[in-house]
Formats: sequence, C-alpha cells, structure tokens
Amino acid sequence: MVHDLVIRGGTIVDGTGAPGRSGDVAIDGDSLTQVGGKASGGRREIDATGLAVSPGFIDPHTHYDAQVCWDRALTPSCWNGITSVVMGNCGFTLAPCAPSRRERIMRMLERVEGMSLAALEQGITWDWTTFPEYLDAVGRMRPALNVGALVGHSAVRYFVLDDDATEREASTDEIARMRAVVAEAMRAGALGFSTSQAPTHFGGDGKPVPSRSASDDEVLALASALADFGRGVVEITTRHLIDVSVSIAAARASARPVTFLGAIRPDGMAAIEAARADGLRLVPQTSCRPALTDFKLVGMGIFDQLPSWRRVMGTAPAELPTVFRDPAFRAAFRQDVTGPYEGFRMFKGDWDGVKVLLVRKPELQGRIGRTVAELAAERGADPFDAFFDVALEDDLRTEFSYCLASDEFRGPSLLDDGQLVGLSDAGAHLTLLADHAYATYFLGTWVRERGLMPLENAVRKLTQVPAELFGIARRGVLADGNFADVVLFDPTRIAPRETKLVQDLPGGGPRLVTEADGIEAVLVNGAVTVERGALTGAQAGQVLRGA
Repeated sequence: MVHDLVIRGGTIVDGTGAPGRSGDVAIDGDSLTQVGGKASGGRREIDATGLAVSPGFIDPHTHYDAQVCWDRALTPSCWNGITSVVMGNCGFTLAPCAPSRRERIMRMLERVEGMSLAALEQGITWDWTTFPEYLDAVGRMRPALNVGALVGHSAVRYFVLDDDATEREASTDEIARMRAVVAEAMRAGALGFSTSQAPTHFGGDGKPVPSRSASDDEVLALASALADFGRGVVEITTRHLIDVSVSIAAARASARPVTFLGAIRPDGMAAIEAARADGLRLVPQTSCRPALTDFKLVGMGIFDQLPSWRRVMGTAPAELPTVFRDPAFRAAFRQDVTGPYEGFRMFKGDWDGVKVLLVRKPELQGRIGRTVAELAAERGADPFDAFFDVALEDDLRTEFSYCLASDEFRGPSLLDDGQLVGLSDAGAHLTLLADHAYATYFLGTWVRERGLMPLENAVRKLTQVPAELFGIARRGVLADGNFADVVLFDPTRIAPRETKLVQDLPGGGPRLVTEADGIEAVLVNGAVTVERGALTGAQAGQVLRGA
C-alpha cells in the first residue's frame, strides 16, 4: 500500500503519556492509518529522525472569534504547534448578534479583550446572526486550524435583553429565552457555554459586560441547558477571581465539567475537593508562563476595576490628558491603589514592577526598559505622579509592562492532573499579552530546562487532556483512525522566540507575535500546514462540533 504521507523514524509521543517509541506514522486523507512499526512507502515522506512526533496541541482558551475572519491561519498559534483551538471563552462571542447591534459587540471586544476596533470593523465578515449561522460561516472560511467554539453569555444577553443587558437582572421569561438560545447553539455543535463574573471585565461603554449583571440563578439556568445534551463544558471567569461557589453550583446544574479562571485560596480548594468527592468535575485553568501584561493609559488596562478609573472609561480620548493631570483624580487613584479596598486589585503600587516597554517619540527612547520607580527617583518625584507624567509626555502613547506574578510557584499546578494548562488568550489583548506561545514555553522551559515532568506527560497535558475535557473526538492522541493532527518538534530546541510587535491587522494596526524554534512541521487533518516555521497555504481545518 502506498500512503499519502509517511513520517519516518521519529520518536512517537502519542499523547496518552505512554513512553515514547521509535517508529513510523502513516497518513491517508485526513486520518492516521498506521502509528508505529515500519510503514510502507508514501507519496511524500518526511524524515523525523531526532524529532518527537506528537498529536497537535489543543489550545483550550482563545479569543480567535474575530481574527478567524481575516487570518485563516490563526497566527501565531499555528507556529507554536497548535492544531485546534477553543474560542468563545469568558462569555465573549460574535454570535448571536442582531445586525443593528454589531457595533456594540465590537466595542465590547475592543475594551474587554484589547482588540483593535479598526481591525474589527474592517475584518469581521458578519455573514451571520445566530450562533449556528456563525459556525457555518467559520466553516466556509476554511481555516488552517481546527476551530471549536463556546457560546458566550454576554452575546446571548445582548441578543435577548438588548440595551437592558448591562442594566439589570433578567426576568423569568427572559432567562427562558436565553436558555433556548444556548440550546440552539448546542444543537448546532457548540462545545459548551461560557460566562464571566470578573470585576475586571468592562464593555466599550464603561459599564460592566452584560454577564456581570446576571444573577447566579440566571447563570445556573443557562448552564443547565447542557444537561439536556449530556455533553459540553461550562467555562467561567469567576467573581473577584477567587470565588468558586458558582463554578461548583454550575457543575451541579449542568451535570457537566466546569472549567474556570481564578486564584484558588485554601478554603476554595477544600470546597472543590468536597465537590469532586460528590462526583462533580471542576477543572481550574492554569498558566505556565509569568503573568505579564502590557498596557497603555488608553484602552483596557490593569486599573479598570478601580473606582477612580470609571472617570477614565467615561471620558473621550481627546479629554484624557485633562483627567490624568487633575490632582483630584491622581489622589483618588492613589487611594484606590494604596488604601483600604474591598474589591480585587491587580496592581498594588509596586512601581519597580512597571517598566516602559515602548515609546513613540524618538527623544524618549532612552526610557525603554526602565521602571517607573527608577524614572521617579531620577526626577525626584513621587511614582504616582511620575507614572502619569511619563505617559503624558509621550502623548499617552507609551506602553508599559507589568509583571502580575512570576512563574516561580506554578510547578504544583502544572503537575496537578485536575488543572488544565492553557490561558493563552490568543487572539485577544493584542498589544497587552503574548501568552499564545504557552505550549512551546511549557515544553522548553518547564520540561527541558527545569525537568518538571517527563516529555510524554507534558504532551498529554497539551493534547489528550483538553481533547477529552471538551469532547473533541478523534483528536489529542495518535492512534489508527484518528484525525491526522500532528506536530514534529525537536525536544532539544523547542522554545518560543522573542516576542515582536508587528503591524499586520486590518487597517495596519499592531499586535504582539511570538514564533517558535524547534517546531519542524505542523499537520492539520493530514495537510502540512506549517513547515520549518513557514505557512504552506494549506487550509484543511475543520469546525469542531460537539455531537
């Protein structure tokens, strides 16, 4: 038998955690037809000597809902070995959406997900209204990677409550209508339902995103729609980023796994373990990278949840310099950061952790890489004043970088089989975050350099684990009959490259991009999609529909 493609002589790391073994992998059409042993000839053959041959990595937390419209390759995930993505996280989706309400959705994504409004306006095709129509539209786009989607609470709330979605709790009848919309999405193949209660999530109008106006009863009612189908996942960004009670209740209401974002305190972990003992499946998501965020004083930032910042979000961009120069505003901001505060503070006044990342004016280039604390000391100024002055001197175009947390203590969560590795946010926070390279960082830094776990276990966490959680059939494991999503990589070299700023969005807008070393080839449904870091033009991705 002559196969379409044979990968010869690599070390097969099949995604199950089993020890790697030398052998060939044969592919015919979009499927694996032989994994291991000596394969017969192929119309094309790839020499994988010295390489690991593994299932394609599955990114469980992306926001490619808009980008897929103009970037079928879903860069830069494709360059980092990702072959399947789950989008629609945190309740933010492009569907359902009435044609007359599209701008509202785009402005929400601009604010809460740090997306370019110009890119959204120019790039989104908008050939849908309902969620089923959106999935069909994505299929017609012929993406290069496989794409699955959750249906998002904020979009559903806007669709049913219109302008009241950000103002009040829903009535019993409105909840029933929203539940029907979620059920319609599930019938069309949605992988589940997502929502956010996070205090950091605000829309383009400066108001909390719609899902934050929902009662817990509403969240549970919508999550319970999954119970009717016996499949799917509920994804939640938790209230105050520490509250696990709604996640546990959603697992009961839906009888489905719940995956959630948020820090887990000891009392929260105890509650999770008790719920697991009752048979509930609760899967926190964890990052493997340092928690870094880049921000400017215009657009979404790390201060959005502070009361003083409401004034910023409610001010037109041209008037922001007046706000930032106002001593009363600065005093209120200082009080929010340093004084008693009941809410969640991402920033706690550690100015030595805030660095200048980019400046626009040539004469200010010397500030790059310096901390606000250093610049303040040089000026003999208070850091709170120096921070705003530095940005104002660059016409508010300075970009800062802040380290929320190092990765020093992440080892236990990465080893924990009850936690999901991911949190890339790929497709969002385009100039703020670059965690889309999490898979290559995990394999390069945590596995090769730090020796946290065997390579086989690490690959399983990037492949079989998310595939099983989201019900993605015939993917995540190299086995005869499964889809041929395959990554060939060099375990001795795999690592993310230095992140760079590019100007390639619709309208010429900027975004951060991280490519990778050591990824030799990426195959999606049998098609070589990336080869030695270059796109081949193949667009063999499929819409991942729950069934």
